[in-house]
Amino acid sequence: MDWGQFQSWLHVAVVHVPVILAPLALYLLSRGKKAGSPDFLQLGHGLTIIVALTSAIAYFTGPTAVDWWQGLIQFDTEAIEDHGLWGRISFTLLVMAGVGSLISILAVLQEEPPHPMIFRGVWWLMLAGVLCLIWTAHLGGLLRRPELAF
Repeated sequence: MDWGQFQSWLHVAVVHVPVILAPLALYLLSRGKKAGSPDFLQLGHGLTIIVALTSAIAYFTGPTAVDWWQGLIQFDTEAIEDHGLWGRISFTLLVMAGVGSLISILAVLQEEPPHPMIFRGVWWLMLAGVLCLIWTAHLGGLLRRPELAF
């Protein structure tokens, strides 16, 4: 297995983690805020950090994955560019949410209440990130299965 093949495998394997965990993190953040549960909030912030880290791995392995796959299969260049653009947007939103979640967790560890604007910022970034991630995932699926296009 060469380096390009490894990064292609890593991209395809890791990209599914934020797709699954981001909506769950958003749900836990919402439930924690509504119920006043610090445990749900901490879990939601923790998952948001995991989403940010896995999004970074998926984002930075994407170009190498494209290069490696194009040596084997011919892809539609416009579809790849669309997927990459929406991947960049999703990555940016989710990493910003991850930074906010890290700030919130660090505040709790220092026994200080996090500023309420941090939660609002993380929540809205996660909502926008989840919506963009859904579209990014759809576009990525079209690369693999173009017959599913609508």
